[in-house]
Amino acid sequence: MSASKFAKLLYNGFGIKNVIIKSVDFIGREVLIFKVHLKQPLKKCSKCCSKNVHIKDSKKRRLRLIPLGRMECFLDVRTHKFKCKDCGCSAWANLPFAAGKLPMTLSFVEYTLSMIKIGTVQAIAKFLGLQWKTVKNIHKEYLQKKYEKISYKNLVYLSMDEFSIKKGHKYMTVFLDLRSGRIIYACEGRALDCIEPFLQKLKKKARKLQAIAMDLSPTYISAIKKILPYVVIVFDRFHVVKLLNTMIDDLRKAERAKYVEQGLSIGKGDRFLFLHNFENLDMPQREKLQKLLDVNTVLAMAYAMKEQFRMFWNKSSKEEASALLLDWIFTAILSDIPGLQKMGYTILNHAEGLLAYYDHSISNGKIEGTNNKIKVKKRQGYGYRDMEYFTLLLYDLHEKAA
Repeated sequence: MSASKFAKLLYNGFGIKNVIIKSVDFIGREVLIFKVHLKQPLKKCSKCCSKNVHIKDSKKRRLRLIPLGRMECFLDVRTHKFKCKDCGCSAWANLPFAAGKLPMTLSFVEYTLSMIKIGTVQAIAKFLGLQWKTVKNIHKEYLQKKYEKISYKNLVYLSMDEFSIKKGHKYMTVFLDLRSGRIIYACEGRALDCIEPFLQKLKKKARKLQAIAMDLSPTYISAIKKILPYVVIVFDRFHVVKLLNTMIDDLRKAERAKYVEQGLSIGKGDRFLFLHNFENLDMPQREKLQKLLDVNTVLAMAYAMKEQFRMFWNKSSKEEASALLLDWIFTAILSDIPGLQKMGYTILNHAEGLLAYYDHSISNGKIEGTNNKIKVKKRQGYGYRDMEYFTLLLYDLHEKAA
């Protein structure tokens, strides 16, 4: 291949211009090295751009190029260290096609980033013959620039939730824009001091924010009421139903213990019958559940109350929902079942946030789906010790899904 064709390959294939090829070396069929020098040496100060400089030192840099099939390609170029006579700065010249101090070209960085869209960091590092940390840092720097500024001005509805990142009760709190489906903020921990800085930002920049869907966490509730008192809190349906299921399961265990003392067996191995929605059970399961309820009035009452509460979110108006809620609370509190009474007081204390659903019909459904994607991301990375990088990956989840 002629020198002109190699020059075209450098320009069209690798994005390298304004260089003159001195030689092209092949090392077997595995390595290709372009030895070049700049057409116009960069004789200026990298700090003040003054051309009143003199060469202090020089060295050869070998930069990684995009591979050609299985052949690794490199670019050898000599660069100089200049000392500025005006500002006194001493620094190496910035090569326009080099990726800063990394031993690779900008086109190779772009190539690496394009591969991250279809594979894991570990797999790409192995394919390119790079260290895992190198590929991670390339991606991390790209994400830092991409998400340096996230706009909050068009936020209307948010969802906030927590998920486990490590064993031993290590959690992260995430905020998701319900309209775009993207995570806009994530922080390690779930205490007030973890989320307060972000809530202060929302107070200043998210002027259109109307409501936030969340669980019944006292920390979250107090933080929103303290910093964003004008924002409506909507309690998530999933978490309320989960509390009802927990109440049913605790009662089942307690009732079973009573029957065991009498030498009888009830409810053993039938946990799912009480936790599943009645309409999702097949006929044999319904018959078995009915037999259990017929012999235990406590479980029958609690189960009926659970099923009745599920109708709360299906009412045609807020007034109908309010009437159902009021009736349910009084029935629960006036019952002789301690677990049901406790649940009644819990619902009473959170009634405003439950009824807010009829003003802003939002939930944590999207963020629960996103949590599944987060789990997949954690498994792909075998855990992430660099939490800043992991947080940036969460911001990029919606792009990955698209």
